[in-house]
Amino acid sequence: MTAPLYRLADATLVEPLVQDFQAWWMTVAPMPASLHLQAYLLPLLKAYLQTPDFHAKAAKDPELSGSSFVGIAPERAEEVRALMQRMTTAQEDNIKLAEAFDEFQTQLLAEAKGQSLEPLYARLPEPLKGVVELVYDYVNRPSMRVHEGLLYRGRHHKTDLQSMRLRRLKADAERDSLLTTPRLMEAGQLDWKVPFHDERLDKLFSLDLEPQPLEWIRDVLGGAVQSDADLMPLLTEAPQTLPETWSGPGVRIRYVGHACVLVEWKGTSILIDAVVPVRPEKMGPLARMSFADLPRRIDYVVITHSHPDHLDIETLLRLRHRVGTLMVPRASGALAGDYSPRLLGKALGFKNVLEPYFYESLPIPDGEIIAAPFMGEHGDVAHAKTAWIIRTGEERLFFAADSMCVDETTYRDLRGTVGDLHTVFMNTEIVGAPHTWMLEGFFPKKRDRKLEKNRRCRGSNSAEGLRLLELVGAKRLFNYAMGLEPWMEHIIGPAATPETPRMKESDLLLATARERGLQAERLEGAREVVLKS
Repeated sequence: MTAPLYRLADATLVEPLVQDFQAWWMTVAPMPASLHLQAYLLPLLKAYLQTPDFHAKAAKDPELSGSSFVGIAPERAEEVRALMQRMTTAQEDNIKLAEAFDEFQTQLLAEAKGQSLEPLYARLPEPLKGVVELVYDYVNRPSMRVHEGLLYRGRHHKTDLQSMRLRRLKADAERDSLLTTPRLMEAGQLDWKVPFHDERLDKLFSLDLEPQPLEWIRDVLGGAVQSDADLMPLLTEAPQTLPETWSGPGVRIRYVGHACVLVEWKGTSILIDAVVPVRPEKMGPLARMSFADLPRRIDYVVITHSHPDHLDIETLLRLRHRVGTLMVPRASGALAGDYSPRLLGKALGFKNVLEPYFYESLPIPDGEIIAAPFMGEHGDVAHAKTAWIIRTGEERLFFAADSMCVDETTYRDLRGTVGDLHTVFMNTEIVGAPHTWMLEGFFPKKRDRKLEKNRRCRGSNSAEGLRLLELVGAKRLFNYAMGLEPWMEHIIGPAATPETPRMKESDLLLATARERGLQAERLEGAREVVLKS
């Protein structure tokens, strides 16, 4: 008798964790993770332990979305205390690295005014020795350049603290904040102690494509499975049909949600800003694409920037076995926070990771992928970001993400060099978080903050957006990445309502664009569009 075959159930969620906190670049990349731990996560847990009732209530309050509250019930406070102790013990050298960085950065800024930095090497704290180079910019402002590749190879990159948490998702709202709330174990969950780069992840996630016998699945998960009673709810025997490779005329655009878009052209598939949801047990009416709706082979995944609603480690790990090449923005490495997305991709187990310069081009059949300038959005902090142009025959798609039209010449030159950008994807996040959002550990504690108040991580307003569309020769606008999908709430908070500034700005942008003869619409939930040649 043939053994039954199982795949991962549609509602099975697999979260990558670093000591119970969900993985994103600020918990994985060694120097950022060390600074974030010391400046944010440990103080956050300490604050929770002082007033757990207040934190638990505040974390559920939509009016306080984006604030730093831990959404764990007060009766589990002792578990949080134990977690904090484990973090302090297991990551002691990371904490010392962060403390040394903070301390020496203060000294460096106070003393280095243009004279040689060579004598200061003798005063480097022990945790920083061999880890940083002391440098000036051209106007004698000092900083420390981090040897990031070394940190990935050393004790500060602790893959033994990485794990995968498997559970059934009942509803999108069940997911707590990715940024502030650790994932404490619950009944019915599996905690799989496995590094993110491990090839066993590819075996597990191959179940999205090919079902396997129960014994095979048990062997992959190893000691994480204590009983089949915990494993079976995560699996299903129900058959599924994967989509055929797109071979129709023109380019097919499948909108997954928020900033995630699948472009299919002449047998090539390109996934932009991959954030793909599972299908929870209870879903609303909004159309949704999940992993079974994506092609068996994804030739390229391209990332615009590292904000977790654009670079989602959870999705990247689940898709890794299907992906040919990961394309990421190029970092300069001049700032401690300007970490390398390429090194992160390698640490996540991707074999082929490219970081092209602006205007570099990668050929695809009768087309190309072009890296383009991504202006604004990061509050003037020089962290890696890239907009992308995908040419399919004579059609050009411009994925501008949260770009701002702060320099008209940039977009005029882009059009002059590449050609008309017929279809533009952009958002209207006109408020945005402060430029220090989740990055406080990189900034000196003693600094003049008065001038920083107008620096926000925002995109274009309607006037800037309209000018950008005009400058690049757009005929079609898709207003996207507006924070409307319920599966994004654990990353960016509650969905935007019609009264929010970004939605009002979106309405104005769309209405004016239509008056000017453009096709213009706002995307929400899964959609499909075919642009005929």
